[in-house]
Amino acid sequence: MKKLISIFLGLFLLLGFTSVVQAYTPPSTNDINRTNGWAHVNETSVDVGEVTLDFVQPRNFYACFEYRTDGDTSQVINEEHWLESYGVVDESEGLQQYPYDCLSTISTLVKTIPANEYVEVRMIFGAEGDERFDWTRFDVLLFDRIAEITSPSDGEVVSGPVSFDATLNDKDSNDDVQWAVRKGICAAGVGTVFGNVDGYNDSFDWDGTNFHASTDVSTWEDGDYCFIFNPKESAGDAPIRETREFVVSNPPSDKDECKKGGWMTFNNPTFKNQGDCVSYLQSNEKAGKR
Repeated sequence: MKKLISIFLGLFLLLGFTSVVQAYTPPSTNDINRTNGWAHVNETSVDVGEVTLDFVQPRNFYACFEYRTDGDTSQVINEEHWLESYGVVDESEGLQQYPYDCLSTISTLVKTIPANEYVEVRMIFGAEGDERFDWTRFDVLLFDRIAEITSPSDGEVVSGPVSFDATLNDKDSNDDVQWAVRKGICAAGVGTVFGNVDGYNDSFDWDGTNFHASTDVSTWEDGDYCFIFNPKESAGDAPIRETREFVVSNPPSDKDECKKGGWMTFNNPTFKNQGDCVSYLQSNEKAGKR
């Protein structure tokens, strides 16, 4: 008799234990609910960093929609949310409760939810048992990082003091920046004459949004140059590398540069002939300071 009781008790505990640890799987999906005319959620619009959802209850009883962003489990508002009254039997883990909204009558609720990547919605309590569904994902648009070089202008002919300016529109505004001016080429690691890469450590201002550096190009060799603005990206950001080509053309600093057709090589300013070039040097006291 004792043996039979032990066997019976063992089976009871085994079966009981099995029912407790069995994980709860919601029977429906958001799409099935929409097709069946049950409680569901629709995406009405999506924008950078946010999505607008329309929670729909087409019948006259409670439907509660939980939501969270970017899979962040720290957004739980109730660690001990046992849902026994709603048919959830997994008391070994329970179901943590997230922020939610409930609709009790035939109605809708429009809600805009901010997120970095996506919003998830589920419905597992306050609804008919056959229409509960698990986390359903709605992606937001990722932040569109935009950079622009504002100085020098494209193809600008420069001489003397020159400003190099750029802007970055970014959600965090704390990225570092790499930048360079290179002679004759925009490719990385070649021909650098100014910047904070390739062994250069020139002074610049940068607050995460606005960039500024300046130098006097009077001693630079005339020719084509390229300004490269390369703000570093945070995790998940799209990389940015803006380039701007311009021309350095310094005026003559000595009358010998005007001779033997040399006057024809200048375009900042241009000259009509050799005499015009020499006259420029004689009349412009600053011309000789390169």
